[in-house]
Amino acid sequence: MTPTQVIALNNCAVALIKQQHYRDAIVAAASALKQYREFQRAHHQTEEVQQQRATTTNCHEGDSIDQYMMQSDISEPSFNASTGEFVYQRGIFIPPNAYETINIAAILIFNSALSHQLLARQHPKTPVPQSILLKAQRLYQLAYDLQDNEDNILFKFAVINNTAVIYRAVGNHTMSKECLDFLVSLLMMFVDRGCSVQLQHVRGFLANLDSNTQSAPAA
Repeated sequence: MTPTQVIALNNCAVALIKQQHYRDAIVAAASALKQYREFQRAHHQTEEVQQQRATTTNCHEGDSIDQYMMQSDISEPSFNASTGEFVYQRGIFIPPNAYETINIAAILIFNSALSHQLLARQHPKTPVPQSILLKAQRLYQLAYDLQDNEDNILFKFAVINNTAVIYRAVGNHTMSKECLDFLVSLLMMFVDRGCSVQLQHVRGFLANLDSNTQSAPAA
């Protein structure tokens, strides 16, 4: 398995997410992660080495995860009118030549987490969603920990926003509020930096502030 094939599997998962074939997306994302790990072992590349290389190369313009996220179609709906929630639900596409310029592990894991979260939202009345949501939460945490580029503000926003929605869904309103409070500070960072394009990608976020206030238990 080559890096190009790993990226192709990831991008297949992204296409499946867009088509709302979330179970198939989970399989594709899992396969991409497995093949990525096997490639690393075959070439004696540890995650630490990958992160170090990504940190060095991500200083070049166009190599951050945010740059890839901003290439997605913002016309795709992310606001759920029935629940009043905003979920960042666009998978992250990786350009074919990106392996040498970015640590793709965080992207692979993010897409896996997103696939799990959207699958649970697709079948909210079955007994399975909570376990799927909690798995998505753990994957989001891992994806967040794997990226260490301070320029990936949109990526951090998407991860924490979606995590806040998961915490709310499983009844942990305290953690949901902590996530949303942190997102307010990131939102202000967008504003201070004049990041109008990034703001377009998270424009439904304020709905989560309202829904979290309404659903939180009284003190």
